[in-house]
Amino acid sequence: MTRILRPLLLACMVCPLPGFAAEPNVDWPVYRGDPGATQFVPLAQIHAANVHRLRPVWEYHTGDATPRSNMHANPLVIDGVMYLTTPSMRAVALDARTGRERWTFDPARHNHGTVIRLRNRGVTFWKGAAGARIFHFVRERVYALDAATGELIRSFGKDGFIDLRENLGVDPTGVFIEMTSPGAIYQDLLILGSRVNESYDASPGHIRAYDTVTGGLKWIFHTIPQPGEFGHDTWRRVPGENYGGANAWGGVTVDEKRGRVFVATGSATDDFYGGFRQGENLFANCVIALDARTGARKWHYQTVHHDLWDYDNPPAPILVTLTRGSANRDVVVQLTKMGFIFVLDRDTGEPVFPVVEIPVPKSGVPGELAHPTQPMPLKPPPLVRQGMTEADLSLITPEAHADVLAQFRRYVSGRMYTPPSLQGTITLPGHLGGSEWHGAAYDPALNVLYVNANELPTINRLRPVHWQQNLERLTPAQIGRITYERACQSCHGAERMGTPPQVPPLLPLAKTDEEARAIIAQGRASMPGFSYLRPSEINALLAYVKSLPGQVPPVESSGSAPRYSIDGYPTFRDADGYPAIAPPWGTLSAVDLVQGDILWKVPLGEYPELVQKGIRNTGTPNFGGVVATAGGLLFVAATADEKLRAFEKHSGRLRWEWQLPAGGYATPSLYMLDGRQYLAIAAGGGGKNATKSGDSVLAFALPPEEPLPAPAAEWTPLFDGQSLEGWVHLNGRHLFTVEDGAIVGRTVAGSENSFLCTTREFGDFELELETMCDRVTNSGIQIRSTVRPLALPAGGSQGDFRGANARAGRVNGPQIEIRRYYPGQPTTGLLYGEAMGTGWFSSADKQANGHRHFVDEGWNQLRIVARGPRIQSWVNGQLVEDLTLEPVYRTHPRGFVGLQIHGLNGREPGFKGNGLTMEEPLVIKWRNIRIRPL
Repeated sequence: MTRILRPLLLACMVCPLPGFAAEPNVDWPVYRGDPGATQFVPLAQIHAANVHRLRPVWEYHTGDATPRSNMHANPLVIDGVMYLTTPSMRAVALDARTGRERWTFDPARHNHGTVIRLRNRGVTFWKGAAGARIFHFVRERVYALDAATGELIRSFGKDGFIDLRENLGVDPTGVFIEMTSPGAIYQDLLILGSRVNESYDASPGHIRAYDTVTGGLKWIFHTIPQPGEFGHDTWRRVPGENYGGANAWGGVTVDEKRGRVFVATGSATDDFYGGFRQGENLFANCVIALDARTGARKWHYQTVHHDLWDYDNPPAPILVTLTRGSANRDVVVQLTKMGFIFVLDRDTGEPVFPVVEIPVPKSGVPGELAHPTQPMPLKPPPLVRQGMTEADLSLITPEAHADVLAQFRRYVSGRMYTPPSLQGTITLPGHLGGSEWHGAAYDPALNVLYVNANELPTINRLRPVHWQQNLERLTPAQIGRITYERACQSCHGAERMGTPPQVPPLLPLAKTDEEARAIIAQGRASMPGFSYLRPSEINALLAYVKSLPGQVPPVESSGSAPRYSIDGYPTFRDADGYPAIAPPWGTLSAVDLVQGDILWKVPLGEYPELVQKGIRNTGTPNFGGVVATAGGLLFVAATADEKLRAFEKHSGRLRWEWQLPAGGYATPSLYMLDGRQYLAIAAGGGGKNATKSGDSVLAFALPPEEPLPAPAAEWTPLFDGQSLEGWVHLNGRHLFTVEDGAIVGRTVAGSENSFLCTTREFGDFELELETMCDRVTNSGIQIRSTVRPLALPAGGSQGDFRGANARAGRVNGPQIEIRRYYPGQPTTGLLYGEAMGTGWFSSADKQANGHRHFVDEGWNQLRIVARGPRIQSWVNGQLVEDLTLEPVYRTHPRGFVGLQIHGLNGREPGFKGNGLTMEEPLVIKWRNIRIRPL
């Protein structure tokens, strides 16, 4: 197999970081970034003010993509090596600096030569006394590989692998199971969830832990409780019926300090009909805390009772710490397909915000007994619309509206939790979310969660599933129809037409008999395998699939009560394939987890063909996670337009985008090697957006510094008086807006220092602006400022760096102070070393005496000249400061200009002191900002 490496290596132009003896490295060691799945990286060499310069530095081609293949891998980076999986389920190791291949492991060599093409989001790394290992998940197998060589470790499990079909308490020959999300590590345990079928023959989704050295089973938690176990009485069981699902297909998160693991489960099966599983169905649709050593349940919280909508909890729980003043609280954040965010206490599972049980509609389907209520958190608000009416239908074109209106009137509609029906029920959110498997990112300094979500209705229409005990009276095609209805109808539909482009039609069957038999047995892409079917059953299934519509009559059921299954998984779309609901169809949101408020929401993605018609900012369904950085950025791909984007964390403004060779339906990885920060993304396409498949892994980094502006006689405006174009927000949560031709800053209680910074850098310059400030005592103008790429280590020799001043992403550099006059305090024009560990550069005498040049209640003119190490400042035409600072010039010879709002040290409303009252936000303004490079 040929693999192509296209190096685009650029020189690394990174200044040494103070406090570090050697160039630092920062890993991306586990799936979703850390054991708590916060998808946050404390790196800021790439930040909001320079991300526009980000470029690819290498691209690796796996060489094994095929039509309809995909690659969801979130690459791990450990000690300079990148580990990931490919479209054909190979595991590969790359040099994370260059993209050069180190080794590859092909599981087909160890599985009778069979190439598996299913979904997989990466590998798991473990290191202990037995060495460093990569655990690679291929359908029902977990392989253990030597991390250095990729060789199979044959002492692990059975000749190098664990068979996950075993130890489930059911006949392993009838089990379909796979690992779409990597397992988690706790000490010497590998802890696993799984994906199973979603039909009547599904396997149970139990959680299991294995020894990382031997592969031996250490414990199992039954997500479908056994007799005598807690929760068993929440199921009204039918003798002889199979009970499956309730599986944690989104992975596992780990609280190492508490010694607990957290999982989130999906629906019990059948996903849309529960007549055979009446009751609340614990532990389906639950967040569960388990003892990591024993698997014992510590607590659980159910997000949906008796699920009839495929409303799984897709991602593993997110473990975060909320900070308010000096108080911390550890919580679990669970995202759902309904668009809810459940915030639960990590020790007890109790909701942090109120949750109410709301009455929901009854089911009219024979045998079904819908649960009368469902839990609804009152905060945060739902991320997406919940239920739809005619007023919500698409208006992108008159033709689209007419088409979806006609469809809408054929079906049942209503609010969320309206059950599936025989007529068909339009359901919003649909089974693709709300939130999906990709999770969310959490910024611990801001207490803000960043979530990308979908708004795509589905049509939940049930069709009968027939069963006949006397098979000898039936033709092969009739036997095949029975098998099809039980195993295939929920995806491909009762009429075998699929739901293109996600699920292909089976009329006509575009495969040879040999190809079809292999796909039925092994599975492909999102389709599970049915290896438990005997050859005669597969032949019967093929006889039915190849028959003409109406040629094989339905089989009259006998021996069991009526049962139903979904008629495919159709999404509600217009004739051109766009969602039937009015945009946005995909969004990115910021959620304050302390207050429970949505701070902002923006569309995520576009359709190029609609953009050409002038229809913009629609959003698209998105599959792949967002990553937050200390540099004020959010990175996310995920969209149907196949772009990788960077958004400003504080506002949701788009800062950068790059057209990928194929859709990036994966979560990016960010890491630092030799002092250089990288961003990596797998671009495998395909997936539920059904775009072209690809085989690329790309890494991005900053190129060498761009040239400084040439000296000019003319002034350049830095502010157009109407927008914040050319400026970005870094640090803190104070607010910057444009009002009446001025930039207006407003304080937010408890926020750290905030900076509005130019996206251009300057060396020597002359700067003029006008400013006015409220009775707040601290504001300023940053000059030649930079962003700290990494947090400073504790106990360094670079000055008094504590708390926010030591964090990655902290703006630092010379600052011209802006203050009203207070006796004994510095006033406007004095020079300070912001987060430099130097304190004041201006003399103690000037700090003590101040001056009267500043007008407290009006606009003031500031002029700043920075020429080499010399910095001068004027206030309303009066020279205030003139200092030559050689050491400062050596560390800050260039940088951006920033407008600062000082932090208020956690003071709450009602604080009074130094003339401050924080009953209302305090205001700082700037206008007529212009610069002249020298």
